[in-house]
Amino acid sequence: MGFASQQVLPTKINLIRLRRELKGLRRIRRVLEEKRDVLLLFIRQMIEKYEETYRKVAEILMQAYDEFLAAVAESGFETIRGIALTTPTTTTIDIKTRVLFAVKAPSYTLVRETVPTLIVGTTRVSPRLSSAQEKLVGGLEALLKLAETEATLEKLLSELKETQRLLNALDYMIIPRYESAIKFIRRVLDDRMREEILRIKMLKRILERRRASSR
Repeated sequence: MGFASQQVLPTKINLIRLRRELKGLRRIRRVLEEKRDVLLLFIRQMIEKYEETYRKVAEILMQAYDEFLAAVAESGFETIRGIALTTPTTTTIDIKTRVLFAVKAPSYTLVRETVPTLIVGTTRVSPRLSSAQEKLVGGLEALLKLAETEATLEKLLSELKETQRLLNALDYMIIPRYESAIKFIRRVLDDRMREEILRIKMLKRILERRRASSR
């Protein structure tokens, strides 16, 4: 809103228009306030989910690391290294977009079918190697959820910041200017009404004196 109260023509039409617009602005403010409250709720839930997923990732990766070390101890480093060199190193992640309370956030899903299969030769290999791989896959899935939650948090925080910015603009700039303009118009109209009443009273006195002098 780019007007000062003194720049508005003090008319009844403008007073009605500004009151109607102010009512609409207050309604918009209530909607934004509700949106902010819901965003805060979602953010708190996302923070709890992030902390839970973070602990899960750390736990799974530690288990995978322990299993891998046990496999190396049982099969030998060179055997494990040979398997690693012949195993494909790529996999596929499905990236989509989901909408959470009008906020677009990424969704990451590991395509299990693309997870490389361990190529084991005739050499005896500890079954713990397969166990370590499975745990690593589970850790990767948990990491993807962690990244997904972090990205969602960033989007929600950005939306919260923008919502609060709009609320501040309404509270400290737009609505006060409307209220000031409405007060200005009411004051001018009230002054005009008082002047009109005084003028009518003066005219009545003049007319009464004229009637009295003409008798």
